[in-house]
Amino acid sequence: MEAKLTTIRSEIEKHLSRSGHNLASFAKVSGLNRGSLSAILHGNPPKPMSLGQLDAVTRAFGFPEGWLYPLYVDECFSEERISRRRIEPFLIRCAEIGKHHCIEDVLNRIMEYPKPLGILYSVAEKLFANGKIRESLVFYKIIVDNEMDSYSERMAICQYRIFKSLESLVDKEEQLRAVITFEPYRGRLPENMQLDGLLKLANVCFTLQKWKDMGKYADELRALANAIYRQELRRKNNRRGEELNLFRPLVLYYAQGYLLKATALTKLERYEEAKKYTAGYADLNWFEILDEEGREVVKDFSLFAVANGFTLEMLIGNKAALPAYSAFLANNPGEILPGLVVIVESANRYGFSVDKVLAQFSREMVRFEQFMDPINIDRLYRLRYQISMYLLDRGQYNQGVETILQSLQLAIRLNGAGSIIDCVTLFETYRHFATEQQQKKYGETLRELRKNEENTVNGIQRSGII
Repeated sequence: MEAKLTTIRSEIEKHLSRSGHNLASFAKVSGLNRGSLSAILHGNPPKPMSLGQLDAVTRAFGFPEGWLYPLYVDECFSEERISRRRIEPFLIRCAEIGKHHCIEDVLNRIMEYPKPLGILYSVAEKLFANGKIRESLVFYKIIVDNEMDSYSERMAICQYRIFKSLESLVDKEEQLRAVITFEPYRGRLPENMQLDGLLKLANVCFTLQKWKDMGKYADELRALANAIYRQELRRKNNRRGEELNLFRPLVLYYAQGYLLKATALTKLERYEEAKKYTAGYADLNWFEILDEEGREVVKDFSLFAVANGFTLEMLIGNKAALPAYSAFLANNPGEILPGLVVIVESANRYGFSVDKVLAQFSREMVRFEQFMDPINIDRLYRLRYQISMYLLDRGQYNQGVETILQSLQLAIRLNGAGSIIDCVTLFETYRHFATEQQQKKYGETLRELRKNEENTVNGIQRSGII
């Protein structure tokens, strides 16, 4: 005899019988209307269940949430169409509570129906808006893989959402792939997302040491922020139109356009040009569209301009600025790590001593190990590398070799091929000064590196340390 098909209704009927409930008593304990419950179970055809009704039934029986979700997939489809009213909340709830097999079942079926991407996009956007970033990605990626119009705004927004979700990436190869994938879509986004996307692109290029690309995105960011500023001033003066809904104050994007351009020029050793762009964000009190957060941005960038002014003085070899720079860093702890990178790099380039500065900030340098974000991990790598060269050049071989090993560990963590090569080259140059324990540690590190295929440096273009 053929086995009876298990359905959502057969399961409910079975547990109704086991529990001793009739429709009236179960309607009372579940909070559902008796007539609705009867129509769901005995209607011809049966009335479809809403997700809320299903969850109410589950709670009344005392089962965990999602008990009947695998059987609810059928409620979302008919032969002719998809029930958007049921499928959207169902997919959102499945994503929230980790019912991934139910999502897979829906995705396998939904693509056979007309225009499924609109539903998936709505689900993804609602999850994203509710802070469920990781949960939204499966839907954005399905859209990206199946969107026929690669020039559509929906496609661009999906690429932007995926790119934004990668903010915590440390691996430089993955960062580069993310930039390459998102870059063609940046100009097809709504203006608020364009600003945010350009800022993110420029910041990722900073960690990748792609200075020309960083400068290009900074130019685009500055131009767009300028255009939006003029547009918002006209709207404000004419009292027409809706205010643009930005993620951050407009002045931040404007200022970042100048700061990032100045940073790119600094890395390219075009210091006089960099000074001009640094002046562009030094005093933004003239900016007319400022709320409280915007005024804080103006204060912050005024501070950044002072710090970067010192940076430029150090990089042209003006060691007379060192005492004032050290005092500035002591009063502004958030600037100590990037400041020390510049100071030690300058000392290596121009041959002056920074022993007192390193001693002054020795406690702060220990705390740098707590940083987890890609930009500060990259800065810490560059500081360790510069300090290792500084120590070795002054004959402090044991400490210098130890610092190379620390740098190598950070380079591996970043998966930066050029950085790994630089550390290996520096160690090999001073290998004869390494202790037996240091050589053993170095060998173990390289063997571990070779085991990890993701960290291989074969075929990766070398990028020098800046």
